[in-house]
Amino acid sequence: MITKPTVAHIRRAAAAGGFTLVVAVSLLSSAAPATAIRVWVVGSPYTDAAPERPAAVRLSAAASKRGYALSVDTFPARGFAATFADAVARNNAPDVLVFDNFGVMDGISTDVGRFDGIASDPTLRPQFIKVTGVFDELLGRARGWTYLFAFSPNHAVAKSLALSAPECTSPDLAGQRSGDLGRVAIDSASAYLTGDTITLQGYSDPERLPGAHLPRGALSVGGFASCGSWGNNRVAIVLMNGAYVAEGAVGEARVLLVFRKPASQWQLLVATRDPLSTGEFVKNVPRFVARLAPDASTPLLPIPATLTSPGTGRFPEARREQRFGTFTWRMSGSDDVVADIAEFGYDDDERLFLIQPTTPSGRGEISAGQLWTTRRDWSWRVWSVSRSGDVVFSEWRTFVH
Repeated sequence: MITKPTVAHIRRAAAAGGFTLVVAVSLLSSAAPATAIRVWVVGSPYTDAAPERPAAVRLSAAASKRGYALSVDTFPARGFAATFADAVARNNAPDVLVFDNFGVMDGISTDVGRFDGIASDPTLRPQFIKVTGVFDELLGRARGWTYLFAFSPNHAVAKSLALSAPECTSPDLAGQRSGDLGRVAIDSASAYLTGDTITLQGYSDPERLPGAHLPRGALSVGGFASCGSWGNNRVAIVLMNGAYVAEGAVGEARVLLVFRKPASQWQLLVATRDPLSTGEFVKNVPRFVARLAPDASTPLLPIPATLTSPGTGRFPEARREQRFGTFTWRMSGSDDVVADIAEFGYDDDERLFLIQPTTPSGRGEISAGQLWTTRRDWSWRVWSVSRSGDVVFSEWRTFVH
C-alpha cells in the first residue's frame, strides 16, 4: 500500500538526492484533486485575531470557468505554522496562502509572543511561489503577499489562475496615443521586466536618473494590457500590466513608463513597478495632463527647480515634535510650469510624486515617511514640466535609507 508522504518524508527525500525527491513529489501529487481551490488567509502576528474573509469575486468567477469553486478560510497567526505543517503531512495543504506580515513566512517575535515561520524548514521553502497582481483582491487594507504552494492538491489550477491574461479596465493604448509610442512602450516594458539592458538602453533618455538598475529578469513575459496613456506630443505617461514567469514568482506586473520627446523620438525617463508610482501617482496624472497644451512647444525651457535640503549623502532629520524629516526644494521661477515631479530612485524601482506648484519659486517638499526603508543607496531630483510638456531637471542627490 502506498501512503501519503509526510514532511519528514520530504525532508529525507531532499537529503537523499534528486531522484528520491521526484518520487516524493509525485506521491504528493497522486491523490485525486479536490473540487475547490483552497485559499488560507492568515492574520497578523501582532494580534490574536483572524483576518476578515475577502470576497474574491473576480477570482471566484475565474475559478468557476475552470470547473472549480474558490474556498476561503481565515486563521489567526498563533499556531498557524503547526496547522500548516499538519496540512502538508496529510496532503491537504492550501493552494493559495495570503498574509500581511512576512513573519508568517520567516517567523517573528512580537508583543503577542513567538511565532514559528511556515517556511522555516529549508526543504519546503522552495515550494512557495510568490504571486503578484493577480490575487490582490485577497489582500486586506494592510496589503501583504500571496503565495502558491507547489505541493497543494490543486496547485496546477491555482497556477493557471495566476497566469491569467492581464486585464485593464482603461481604453487600449493604441486608442490613446500614436502607434510609435505604443510599440516603444511595449518593448520598453518587456525589456524592463526581463532585465534586457541592451534593448532598454536603446530607448533610454540621456537624462534618465543615474544608477537606475533593472530588476532580476523574468524568465518570460507574456501579453501586455495597456491600462492608460496620458500626455501630449512632448511628454507621455503610460501604465501597462504584463504577465510574467520568474524564478519563484508568477503573476502580473504593473509597469509605469514615463517618456519625453525632446526631438523626433520618444525616450524613456522612468520604468518602475513601485506601488505608489503605479497607484497614487497615476491617480493624479489626468489632472496634471489636463493643464498641458495639446500640441505645443515653447522657444524657452523653464527654469529648473533647486534642491535645498538635505545635502547630498544625507537623510533628512525630523524636527522636534515631527515623526519624519522632509526633502525640500525651491520650485521653478517660470510661470508656465504646471507640475513638479519628485523622483526617488532605489534598487530597481523609482517612486514618483506629482506636485502642483502654488507660486513660482515656491517651496516644494516630500515627507521622508513616504519612502521605503531599504538600507541602501537612493537618488532623488525634481522635474519641472512646462505647459508645452517640456521637462527640465534639478541636480540629483543621494542618500541612504
